Amino acid sequence: MEKFTKLVAIAGAVALTPHVSMAQQRSTQLEEVVVTAQKREESLQDTPISLAAFSGDQLDQFGIDDLGDITARTPNVDITPFPNSRSSLVIFMRGVGNNDSQTTQDPAVGVYIDGVYVGRSVGLTSDVADLARIEVLRGPQGTLYGRNTTGGAINMISARPDEEFGFKSVLATGNRDYRKATFQLDTGAMAGLSAKISYSTSEKGPWVDNINGSNDFVEEEREAARFVLRWDISDNLSLDYAYDISEIVGPQPYYQVLRINEDRAVTAQDVTDAIAGGASQDDINTLQADLIVTNLFTPQFRERASEKRLSKGEWDVPVEDSETEVSGHALTFTWDLPIGTLKSITAYREVSEDVVMDYGAGVEWFDVVVNIDQDQTSQELQLVGDIGDNFSYVSGLYYFEETGYEREVDTVAGSVAENRIIDSENEAWAVYGQLTWDASSDLSLTFGARYTEDDRCAEKFSINFSNSPNNTQQACDSWSNFNPSLTVSYDINEQVNTYAKVVTGYKSGGFNVRSTEAGFQPAFDEEEMVSYELGIKSTLFDNRVRLNAATFQSDYTDMQIQQILDNTVVFLTDVFNAGKAEIRGFEADLTAILSEGLTLNLGYGYTDADFVEVIENNPNSPNFQQDVSSNYIMPYAPEHTYSVVVEYQFPYFGIGNLRATVDYTWRDERFGTASNDDIEGFFLDDYGLLGARLNWSEIDLGGVEVAVALWGKNMEDEEYLVHDISQAYFHSGYFGEPATYGLDLTVQF
Repeated sequence: MEKFTKLVAIAGAVALTPHVSMAQQRSTQLEEVVVTAQKREESLQDTPISLAAFSGDQLDQFGIDDLGDITARTPNVDITPFPNSRSSLVIFMRGVGNNDSQTTQDPAVGVYIDGVYVGRSVGLTSDVADLARIEVLRGPQGTLYGRNTTGGAINMISARPDEEFGFKSVLATGNRDYRKATFQLDTGAMAGLSAKISYSTSEKGPWVDNINGSNDFVEEEREAARFVLRWDISDNLSLDYAYDISEIVGPQPYYQVLRINEDRAVTAQDVTDAIAGGASQDDINTLQADLIVTNLFTPQFRERASEKRLSKGEWDVPVEDSETEVSGHALTFTWDLPIGTLKSITAYREVSEDVVMDYGAGVEWFDVVVNIDQDQTSQELQLVGDIGDNFSYVSGLYYFEETGYEREVDTVAGSVAENRIIDSENEAWAVYGQLTWDASSDLSLTFGARYTEDDRCAEKFSINFSNSPNNTQQACDSWSNFNPSLTVSYDINEQVNTYAKVVTGYKSGGFNVRSTEAGFQPAFDEEEMVSYELGIKSTLFDNRVRLNAATFQSDYTDMQIQQILDNTVVFLTDVFNAGKAEIRGFEADLTAILSEGLTLNLGYGYTDADFVEVIENNPNSPNFQQDVSSNYIMPYAPEHTYSVVVEYQFPYFGIGNLRATVDYTWRDERFGTASNDDIEGFFLDDYGLLGARLNWSEIDLGGVEVAVALWGKNMEDEEYLVHDISQAYFHSGYFGEPATYGLDLTVQF
């Protein structure tokens, strides 16, 4: 809180400082923010959703390169790379998410690119060239966005082609051999046709060197391209086609040994005493396994252990590249009819990823090789319009299908422990509608409903070498769900709008491919949520201050809980609908022009998430079929999160515009899993990150516009863990990126 107070004090001091007059007028009022969160263009202040929106200019100014970067700017949103794939993201909103990335388990936060649902989290850290806006919708969005949005939804909206010819290039360089080049070309409109081509390529050096070779940890090469074509066929009919592709190549992060679990260290005398004391055979077997590890591996773990961020490391296997490729096509027809606007969105996307990961920090302990291929096809029809002066509506039909292939080989202590192959299919369809009645000039009521049917099949071939070979298993299951919603909006005056809502959402059922042999089927069922929310949208002090806030309570039922049933194979878990939880919280977003040229952005989120019931399903546990919720903690639910951004536009001095931004973000401590025998092994401590950017833009050089920006991230070189995991005998984790700084040069005409 001390740094938070300092930044607010600095902002206040600058606000009281007299400014000299300037030739070019600086903004003294906030600009209107237009969003499409409810499938139609409307003001942010008129949208009864707890919503954060980032324009393309803000994405540049904040240095947001991929989706994972928005977590720092969005309270009550926690986004973390998945442990064995830095291209995959674990996304939680208001304590709701899914910390797994299996092709047969769905996320709880929906991600959309230009209205197309992205079914898998693989590849979400890829660069998306030329975004116009990102919208973050907090809370269940079951009516308009459907299944798998119990936590919320994220809309990524790409820039449309410009009607005028234009070219833009951004060249960037920084420490650790960071290089990036981005090119954007607008063809301009010709006979109703216009196109935009975007391409970016980048490379980044490591912050952990591999002492056994030249392929270092976390170094990477990225490429991303996007082609957008727009055809205005007539005054009321248009076609938009988009193709995007992105690739990431490079080694995974370095999981270093953090500390030793001394409780698992045993001696031969401990085994002898257990036998003499009449211990069960299972307990004796566990002690004997612990004795082997204590003698063979623990000295190596202890030698490498450090809770400080290391700059060098090694794997017991060669450090190989992981490769991720994501691509997609989208075809959108928009037709303005007398009854409303009809939109057809047809899309196809595919993902391919090969991952090589070593969790042993140079000890021959736990290695993972994963291969994933997924493709999806979706079709949505939307009809959005008005009925008279008092009614407006959104309605639609939706269809989605995907196929997935997943192979994982787990090696423990040099021997293959698990080898599995999964083939899966998923099909879903839905019908939805939302009707808003403006009962008066101040009061409106919105009723919404969605019906969904969901079918999933999976085939699993698995050999568990810790037990016995297993034959191929096949299973199918179906689910359906009805999601109603009710929203009441009331305008206190022209500056202050309020709303109250009851909304629902559900996450579809599935199969756990990382299960024990007996736990693959039957499938686990869907989980559901009902959320109650009160919100306010306000524009105050002659449009100089925008304050939006919401308080909420969510009831979470039939939660999909992973539980370990066999302590001899702790890397295998079974999933049960065994949990209930209550989540309460508050979030606020403030934007204020403190004085001419000086803007303050504050964001704060509070989450109080607790399990109220978890049923133990391990038959070997003394608490079998009892409530063990006191041993569970809601994962990725930091109690407090906040961000402070101070931006100052300097007085005009004759050449371009100079703007400085300082930002600080804070995230409370949190846990990476709900339960484990050693919960401290998944603990992530609180941390704060300081960044800054100085941007000299709009420099006119004979019709060519130039901009130069200096920037820094994690400028205090904070050492913070991105992920922490218990591996029974020791704890390992990997750290976030150290202090980073660089220079951007932009040229456009």
